[in-house]
Amino acid sequence: MKTVFATLIVLLSTLFANGECASEGLYVFPTGKTIKQNSIFIVDGYANSQEIILGLNKRYLIHLKGGDKKINLIVSTIYVGQFQLTQAILKPERELEAGLEYTMCIDKLPDNSVLQRYNTAANKYETVKYKVEFGTDTDKPTLLAKPKEIKKSLVHYGCGPSALVYFSFPVIDSSDIIIKTVLKNLETSKETTYYITPTKNEILVGHGMCSGAFTFDDGEKYEVEFSFMDASGNTTPSTERIKFTKPTKRNE
Repeated sequence: MKTVFATLIVLLSTLFANGECASEGLYVFPTGKTIKQNSIFIVDGYANSQEIILGLNKRYLIHLKGGDKKINLIVSTIYVGQFQLTQAILKPERELEAGLEYTMCIDKLPDNSVLQRYNTAANKYETVKYKVEFGTDTDKPTLLAKPKEIKKSLVHYGCGPSALVYFSFPVIDSSDIIIKTVLKNLETSKETTYYITPTKNEILVGHGMCSGAFTFDDGEKYEVEFSFMDASGNTTPSTERIKFTKPTKRNE
């Protein structure tokens, strides 16, 4: 499986380790540089950039550009996280052309917003580009075992706490994987759905200092289920729900 970059939680914690949070940010899945002809895309907006996600193909047109060819990206679903994150699931209006390199573009972005991704090897931000390999991927990710809780972590930072529950990531695939995560608060019955990326072969449910898909503000008892989706949108069935309690002390 291709190496998957750190989740938003870890990335933002690194960027804002000085105790301050940024005011905007856009993040893109897949994280790799090559995709198949039937790839899907996910764009997350952090903080003020959530408005861009909500305005995609209304105020802000999003598309792929390869040479003189343009493919619009259609918003299929919007998910709103619980702490400063909103994401759009996007599908190309037609199959991508093999051999082309496409650049992802969002028209009329505000002056303080850019669509880039971080290259950890080169230690710099780059334009979001994908080289399309011939063929379509129709194989679902392989689930090797049931995910299980590993540990909890609660750490207090300058702008607020990071509260995370770690689960195992027993899944393999030939492309990047993202996890559709459904969290239910067992005391309020509220459910929240969000796609999160694995970090170092673990699933981190919760939030960092500056943002996160989930919070544990209303009660202590929760349950979560996962389904695993690859870069071409092939998805495993949902796992059995796992009950757990929120982090209550540092590094449980």
